[in-house]
Amino acid sequence: MAACSGTAGFVDAWAKDDYRAANGNAGIKFRGKHTRHYSTDHLEGESDLLLKVDHFLTNLEERLDHLEKYGNLKFDQGIEVAWSTLQDVRTECRRIGGSVLDSGKRRAGTIVEILESRYHEALEAKDTLPGKVAASVHFLDELLEDFEGRAQASLDRKIDRAKRGVEAVVHATGELAESVERAIAAAKERRLITYEELPVPWRVNPHILRGYRFTESKFECVKSAFCSFSNETCNIWTHGLGFVMVLSIAFYFYPTSQIFNYHTTADKLINGLFFLAAAKAMLCSTIWHTFAAIAHQDVMERFACVDYSGISLLIAMSIITTEYTAFYNEPLSRWIYMSATFLFGIAGVILPWRPIFNRADMRVYRVAFYVSLAATGMLPMIQLCLTRSAAWVVLFYGPVSRSLLVYLIGATFYACQIPERWFPGCFDWVGGSHNIFHCMVVCGILFHWYAMHELFVTAWGGLPVTI
Repeated sequence: MAACSGTAGFVDAWAKDDYRAANGNAGIKFRGKHTRHYSTDHLEGESDLLLKVDHFLTNLEERLDHLEKYGNLKFDQGIEVAWSTLQDVRTECRRIGGSVLDSGKRRAGTIVEILESRYHEALEAKDTLPGKVAASVHFLDELLEDFEGRAQASLDRKIDRAKRGVEAVVHATGELAESVERAIAAAKERRLITYEELPVPWRVNPHILRGYRFTESKFECVKSAFCSFSNETCNIWTHGLGFVMVLSIAFYFYPTSQIFNYHTTADKLINGLFFLAAAKAMLCSTIWHTFAAIAHQDVMERFACVDYSGISLLIAMSIITTEYTAFYNEPLSRWIYMSATFLFGIAGVILPWRPIFNRADMRVYRVAFYVSLAATGMLPMIQLCLTRSAAWVVLFYGPVSRSLLVYLIGATFYACQIPERWFPGCFDWVGGSHNIFHCMVVCGILFHWYAMHELFVTAWGGLPVTI
């Protein structure tokens, strides 16, 4: 507002400049027709200048609006002063009203005053106010052109980066297609290929050097699980046999056990859901390792998601069995905790279908996610410690510690790629971290089933029954 408040004096000064320009000096008298002709020429020049100012301000509005659409323009300190000058000229001139001639002169005065306060050297060569106005408009126009040049250069750089990114994707896609073709050809020639021959998306463990299948056909993937020995054979059959083990417990050992007769319908449902989740985890893992060799990246990644969703349900259902028995006689707490865990389990089924989840460099984060999911089972312990006792909690959860321990050991071997990271190539076929992880998962399921028997006995207050 300071710039506007001083414009009245500027208009008076402009009038004095008008008078001197029209009359030469105060001592010269008017000379009829010649004087009137000179004054008319001067007024036309003044009108042109004010028109130029008005035209510039209109352009300033449009050009600043256009520049602001670029967004995130980064300026150094000197450039920020220039940018704020343009913004202030626009803001202050917007506020000026009045008659056309008067407002035009006041806007011109505002422009000069703002520039003199920040760029005095740009106007010091001009000794008349109209001259300063013309110089100010020219100076501000150059500032605008500079900003427009910077904005265009920034846009060009963004376009260039995007173009290079597209070209890189096209190039990478072409290279991937070529590497897939080479791997298929090598697998047809030698049946099994090396880690270096695998296309990048199929590379998971750099310490397993040999024994990789790679085929275009799903039928060949299934056939190779039965008719050949590869570095996936142990992974396929540890969980394939684990699937059979879970079914045998669910349909034979559990129904014929003594504890089955004591279970209510709800108890049997909880047991059945645990067996279902365990069987699904085993089956999904078997399917994934069978089809991990498929030579179509999108298909391969979908099979990996099937595996992860099975793991999520197993963890969630294992936790639900402990919550069900811990709050066996407290239905409100029981259903709150069970519902929350169920929702986490559903999230664990959905999350793996995100493309980033299956990347090789996300292995540690995948393990961390599943460990965190398992940690949700610890939340009820806080309530149980407060409502019962810490000793009761230790006694109740003691049987579960065996399954938790083997799960944790398996996850550690898998995440750290032990032992093959210490002896690359020595565990290509048997004994690698993934084989160990699979065995630990099967043992964890078995240990949890035995733990569930003890959990129910504790929930009932202790009954002399055996599995």
